[in-house]
Amino acid sequence: MGSLLVNEWLKLAKKKSTIFLFLFLIVATFGITYLMKLAQASVDGPQSFAELSGVSSFLNLVIVILAASTVAEEFSKGTIKFLLIRPFTRSQILFSKWLVCMAYGLVGTIILGISSFFASIIFLKQGSYTASMTSFGGWNAIEVALLYGATNLLMLVFYVSITLFISAVIRSQALAVGLGIGVLFGSSMMNALLFIIMAKHSWLRWNPFNLLNIRELILDFIQMLGGTKSWTSASDMYLLTYWQMGIGILVISAIIYFITNWLFTKRDVALN
Repeated sequence: MGSLLVNEWLKLAKKKSTIFLFLFLIVATFGITYLMKLAQASVDGPQSFAELSGVSSFLNLVIVILAASTVAEEFSKGTIKFLLIRPFTRSQILFSKWLVCMAYGLVGTIILGISSFFASIIFLKQGSYTASMTSFGGWNAIEVALLYGATNLLMLVFYVSITLFISAVIRSQALAVGLGIGVLFGSSMMNALLFIIMAKHSWLRWNPFNLLNIRELILDFIQMLGGTKSWTSASDMYLLTYWQMGIGILVISAIIYFITNWLFTKRDVALN
């Protein structure tokens, strides 16, 4: 299994598109931070860094593209047949691809954190990154940034799972990338409609699009940890707490993954 993970890691690492996508993430972080400076010169550097410059969606875009290519490209290039003749089960092959995508998500999160830190120092109003921030319940910028990064990794569990599902079913890299991006950016459009429906049917609060609003509850989560509130206004809006959203994302992601694994092991993937 270890050699399979190394093989999957190297396949992505050697692709020029992987390097380009991570460079794009760095450029986007510095670019958006600079635009913040132009729009409002008094933007606080630690505040921007704490929220990872608000560009975590770009990281998710990068990982969705990588996840779509790791399965769909195997079909389009016919290399899936070479994987299947190796002494690994199809479940191991799929799981290795999921793990490697999440590992790249972790690497991307670290790159995003470092980029956001230096961008905020270079372009924005300076302040202490270790001092307590009243806007975040007494947490400092580094602590909040770590929470934002961890929350985004939790969201990536869903994005990687649904993208692998699309890739395994459709087998078209372009279509898999397109649908993956659609899921990534379509949630904001769906939320407006779902908020209206959830008011009448509260069970719909468990839909994936609502669960992916978990970043909006980070401040509420910090307040609850501090004991200032037990159920907050944002939680009222989304009808769930931070913990409920986190558990919901993991459960739905697990269901999607097991369905993907079943399809991947049952279908005649060697013929394409």
